[in-house]
Amino acid sequence: MAQTSQAWDWGVDLRDEERSELERLRETVAQLRRQLDQAHDSLKRSRRRGQDLTQALRELDEAGPWQRRRVRTALRERRLL
Repeated sequence: MAQTSQAWDWGVDLRDEERSELERLRETVAQLRRQLDQAHDSLKRSRRRGQDLTQALRELDEAGPWQRRRVRTALRERRLL
């Protein structure tokens, strides 16, 4: 048991090289968390864009021949075409 508790002791007893390594690890964790947040944001945007494009296709499909020009214009304005 003494080894286990000692392995998790992050107190002031760390040597300089251990403290330096711990700081590098903390920086790496922070950087990876930022990257993960960015990936989540990108995923949300991509899913929303996919939903918008699916809706656009549905609108085009449901539009009659005489309505398609108006629907295409509206989709261009929404930057979906």
